[in-house]
Amino acid sequence: GCEEMTAKYREGDRKVVTDGGTYLRPTIVYCESFEHPLSNREFLCPYASVVEVPQADMLNQMGESLVVTAITKDEAFQADLLASPLIERLNLGPISTMKISWDQPHEGNMFEFLYKRRSIGMAA
Repeated sequence: GCEEMTAKYREGDRKVVTDGGTYLRPTIVYCESFEHPLSNREFLCPYASVVEVPQADMLNQMGESLVVTAITKDEAFQADLLASPLIERLNLGPISTMKISWDQPHEGNMFEFLYKRRSIGMAA
């Protein structure tokens, strides 16, 4: 199964139509397994799925991702994440995915985004 965790904190519908535009409000879902169709998905709106999985299986389970934020002090796991070619942007620690660092590859310049680069952020 799957449960939308943000619904009880939101006033109104998830889909908003206003001023000629349609928007989806931020959504976080909890999925019981990776087999659920909403797990391991990326959309063009603020969305995240949470699936419990053993750390040793994480990289194989998640596959390619535009942004991964890892809240961990496990240096071996951090090294595995750094070595993974499947992650476009890696945040180590609680760093907002909306924070742009102009010195990082592909941030703010769509042309440069077309080239295979990767940015890394580390919390202090």
